[in-house]
Amino acid sequence: MKIAVLSDVHSNIYGLRLALEDSKRNNVDKYIFLGDYITDGYITNEIIDLVKLYGDHVIIGNREKYILNYDPSRCEYSNYKTISCTYKSLNSDSINYIKTLKEEEIIDVNNYKILITHGDKYFIESDNIDYDGIINDHEDFDICLFGHFHMYSDVLYKGRRFINPGSVGIPADGPTYKYCILDIDNQIKLELRKFNTKDTYNELLNEFIESDYYRINPIWSNLVLSTIKYGKDCCYDFIKLFNKRTNNREYSVLEFNKLWEEVYDEFISTYKFE
Repeated sequence: MKIAVLSDVHSNIYGLRLALEDSKRNNVDKYIFLGDYITDGYITNEIIDLVKLYGDHVIIGNREKYILNYDPSRCEYSNYKTISCTYKSLNSDSINYIKTLKEEEIIDVNNYKILITHGDKYFIESDNIDYDGIINDHEDFDICLFGHFHMYSDVLYKGRRFINPGSVGIPADGPTYKYCILDIDNQIKLELRKFNTKDTYNELLNEFIESDYYRINPIWSNLVLSTIKYGKDCCYDFIKLFNKRTNNREYSVLEFNKLWEEVYDEFISTYKFE
């Protein structure tokens, strides 16, 4: 059985379409989606519709959890506007579909037990994940499919195989959209599929900067676009710097948003994008 494994779309219709078109050419039998389909971009309902259409097994990501736990009291804070924009753009069908998604699932494919999870609750930092925590919580599995940190990996640990297909929306391990084809018969074969982001970047950029999302979230949008262009996680690095500057203090909305802008100016003046 050939299974397309996709994760971390983050509202990027271009990366998702490339992966879906490629998967059809490769005659996959099933589709597994590992979460984080929306936010960080200007397309929402169309992404959810494609996930619904193709997904045989679909897991909720932390971004979808943010939608289900939407807090209107935070919508004026710059770091929450991306969630607020997405929440307001979703129709009732999309929100109701998100409510049906499981956090984890174990499926059986040709006598292999596959654990499907987004991985956010096992995330340590950057590209580190708590493999022991996953094993302790789910002893009976052969393969774990997870996403969350936007980097492809294939690790054998304590007799189990842990696979992250990378991000099909905002890659952090080089400027290529990624997904995997998992072929399971008498043995396991894994193929990483990649598409250069530069082939669609200009079209994505032009649409992005014309969107209401960009108008409301210019700083975060530029960080997302830079991550896609360079394949280096500008978003994560910016947040690390911002959190360091806030030092766990409480801020008013005006103070917080002013600091957000100041840290961004500092970030772009010192960050090595290439």
